[in-house]
Formats: sequence, C-alpha cells, structure tokens
Amino acid sequence: MHDVAVIGGGPGGASAAYVLAKAGLKTVILERDKFPRFHIGESLLPLTRHLWDRLDLSEKLDREKFTLKYGAQFVSSDGAIELAFDFARGTNDPYRIAFEVERDRFDQMLLDHARERGCEVREEAGVLDVSLSETEPCRLRVRRGGKDETVEARWVIDASGQSSLVAKALGLRVQDPKHRKIAVFTRFKGMERRAGRQAGNIDIVLGNQCWFWLIPLRDDEVSVGAVGNVDEWKASGTEPEAFLKLKISQSPYVAKRVGAAPRCGDIHVLANYSYWSKRFVGPGYTLVGDAAAFLDPIFSTGVMLAMRSGEMAARLLVERHAAGKPWRASAFGAYQKQFDRWMRIHFRMIDAYYSPGFAHLFLNPSNKLGLVDTVVMLLAGDSDMGFMGRMRLNLFYFLLWLNGKIGFAKDPRTAEAALPHG
Repeated sequence: MHDVAVIGGGPGGASAAYVLAKAGLKTVILERDKFPRFHIGESLLPLTRHLWDRLDLSEKLDREKFTLKYGAQFVSSDGAIELAFDFARGTNDPYRIAFEVERDRFDQMLLDHARERGCEVREEAGVLDVSLSETEPCRLRVRRGGKDETVEARWVIDASGQSSLVAKALGLRVQDPKHRKIAVFTRFKGMERRAGRQAGNIDIVLGNQCWFWLIPLRDDEVSVGAVGNVDEWKASGTEPEAFLKLKISQSPYVAKRVGAAPRCGDIHVLANYSYWSKRFVGPGYTLVGDAAAFLDPIFSTGVMLAMRSGEMAARLLVERHAAGKPWRASAFGAYQKQFDRWMRIHFRMIDAYYSPGFAHLFLNPSNKLGLVDTVVMLLAGDSDMGFMGRMRLNLFYFLLWLNGKIGFAKDPRTAEAALPHG
C-alpha cells in the first residue's frame, strides 16, 4: 500500500509528489496520458520562483533557457494604446522574472523531477473511480494497458486538472455562470516580436467580444489564443479555425503581429467554464490546482496556483506524518483557508477585468497611493499581500465601481476600438 496516491502528473501533482517522496513517503502518481503531451498555460508568473527554489527546480529551469518574461503588455485592439507592466516595478527583488514555457517540456521536467526523487510514476493509468476514507485505505480503480487494477493508499491528492475527478464524483463542483468562455488557440512561427527586455512579455489584447494572448516561445514560435463567449461562438456556427481567423481579422494589432506567419501547430479548443469546489479537503483526500477550482486564464495563475497548492497539501501531510499524528480532514483547515484566499484574490481581479468600464480605469493608470504598483504585484502572482496591499486593491475596485456611476475616467480608445472584450 502507498502512503499517498496522486491523481495527475501535471505541475500540481508533480510538485506534491516531489515533496512527499523527498520526505520518504511512498508515493505514486497515476497519470492518464503519456508524457510529453501538449498543454496550454505557457506563461508563468515570477513569484513562483521562490517555490522553484524550495522544490530544488531552479537550476534545471535556468539550464533549459526558456523565454524570459519580465512583464506583460496590455494593448488595445487597434494597437494605438499599449501599457507595459514590468514585474520589477517598485521592488529590487531579483526574482521578479518568469518564463514563457512549452508546457510539454516543462511538465515533463516536473514529472521526471518527482520520479528522480523516488516517486513511482504510472503513465497511461486512468483513474476510473475512487473509494475514500480517512480510517481505512483509499482504493482507486485504475485502467492501464486495457486492464483494471486497484491501488490502495492512506491518502489521495487529486491533481487531475479540469477533469476534477473527486470533486465531480462527490458533487462538489459549482460552475460560475458569469464566466462561460471558450479559448481557441494555436502557434505561429516567425511572428514580429518586440526588442530588448520586452521581447518575451505576454501580450493581452482587448479585442471585439474577446481578448487575445500572444506568448513568445522558443524556436521563434508564438502561442496565439482568442478567449471569447461560448454563446457567441455557438451562434456563429463556425469551426474553431474559422472563428480564430475571424477574431484575428477583427483586431488590427493582432492581425499585423501575425502577418503572413505560417501556423505551426494544431488548432485547439478549451472551454473555460470557471468553477469552484464547495470544499478542497475531505476524508481521505485533498484537491489541488484546477481539480479544486478553475479561473479564467487571463492573468496566467493556473500553473502557479497548482504548484503552490500541491506543495502546501504535501507539506501538511509530511508534517502530520513526522509528528506521528493521524491524517484527518479536520486537521487541514489551514489549507482550505489559504487556498480559498489565494483563489478569491485572483478571482476578484478577473471579475473586475470583465466588468463594464474596466478599460476606462485600467488604460488610464495612476500610481497615486501606489495603486499601479499594487496591481502589478498581483499580476506578478502575489497572492499573500499584506494589509496595505489589500486596502489598495479594495480602493482600485471601489474606483472601478465609482467610475461606473459617475464616469470620471473616460475610455482613451477610439470609438472603433472601444469594444467590450468580455
């Protein structure tokens, strides 16, 4: 029997498994796919770098020479207005640098890292169902190589991503009706790039009933995606490729950047139904990353929250084990509270992003009272702001609400470019 069975070998699962295996706990990862495999979510956040240090990953990642990311650019659909947010703004922290990564390679590195530390990894092992308990062994029915087998473990960490196997089985998942989005994306080769320090920055482009990401990767490739409303896409009756082409053609800035660059990847579609689980911990299990909750990808929080929650869930188990204390769901209230707080601070900014009039305030930035610096901190991945940071964010949201009432900030875009992006 294993101490812990981890469902899913992505960033959250691999991070948890590494911590557990390092502490000497018998751990198995049950991964449905065969790595390497394609995955979206290429843009990482700088405040994950401290976590990479704790997971002994930094040297490996630096050797990989992924594209360096110093910040983010917010651009109007016509390109006339562009705001650059440098993650180093207002700080001397040398860690305010991130990477743009090919997730197939990045995820393979993390999975191998856990394997090298002693974690057993079973790929192409799909978990069909789970019997959970904190007083008896948990049992997982797994299909591998066309045969069913049973895996027993003292505890289960569900890092199955948007499949959220445990949350669905227990009826814990609740969808957010406000954010019914769909992402259509691919890669192009040879697109125009910025020069110097901003060459690796992600572009967030406010389009017509959609927003775009443009993520510079290695080998002169750029990931390009359009996130729009599910209902609009369904009503259009178009295939994903035609939908993406249409959206690109409606944005002069994106159309110019893509230019005649050839497509070098498949067209992918991902439904971005934001959801939240009623609880993240229960008898015999912990949910991490997207298995617990999924946020709109606008601020690139997915990998960061998956790895942070995976590490935290594993460390709590390790601490209980080292102290000789039983593993009980009631002992993990701190995990529920912390992860819930992380999700809420980012979810609130996503709600603001899609609210009417967001561009009026956001594209007229003022650093009075440190508001811009605080927003940049959040964009960099600071989920644990102190009291003053939280107060400044609340002031930002209040001003956004107030502007909707009295209109003190006007949209700086032209009428043609001032279109809703959500």
